[in-house]
Amino acid sequence: MIEDNSLGLEFKYLIVNDMDRKFGLWVNTVGYQSIPPDSPYPLKEHPSGYFFNAEKGRVLREYQLVYITKGSGYFSSQSCKSQKINAGTMILLFPGEWHSYYPDRETGWDEYWVGFRGIHIDKRVEKKFFTKEEPLHRIGLSATIVGLYEDILKFASEEKSGYQQMISSIVLHILGSVYYKEKNNSFTNTYVVD
Repeated sequence: MIEDNSLGLEFKYLIVNDMDRKFGLWVNTVGYQSIPPDSPYPLKEHPSGYFFNAEKGRVLREYQLVYITKGSGYFSSQSCKSQKINAGTMILLFPGEWHSYYPDRETGWDEYWVGFRGIHIDKRVEKKFFTKEEPLHRIGLSATIVGLYEDILKFASEEKSGYQQMISSIVLHILGSVYYKEKNNSFTNTYVVD
């Protein structure tokens, strides 16, 4: 676990074994970072497989759920033209799909992310619950979802037996919450997220 509170940065890249893969969903990375206004993005501490230049974009080998909880910025991908995004937007990144995103220099932003793979997400994409053409989910700020990311970070940092299965199940909870909130326009969680 990398943690630097002076930068508002916390992330973990995880080792996955055969038993984790048999569960049908596994987590490769989880993290949080706070990007102040007028700061470079992305931060330089990420491994080469995850680091990217916002102008050139990148292609991942996994899915990622990126939740913007403060600030605003821009997103574009191979299947989605450039769009402004604000706090309360969940971005679903797809493996093999070029994408780029970055915060406004004036506002910066806070983001949580979790990277994962497996048959359970592949099936949901195959059945069109989530599509490359609609990677942005404007679900609003949710203390519940922030708490789920915090739970993943906690379990990943402890790495106790069975933690992969626990955090993979939390990812499915987040996906279900995103789908539900979007389908029901459920922007009613008024709890202010710090």
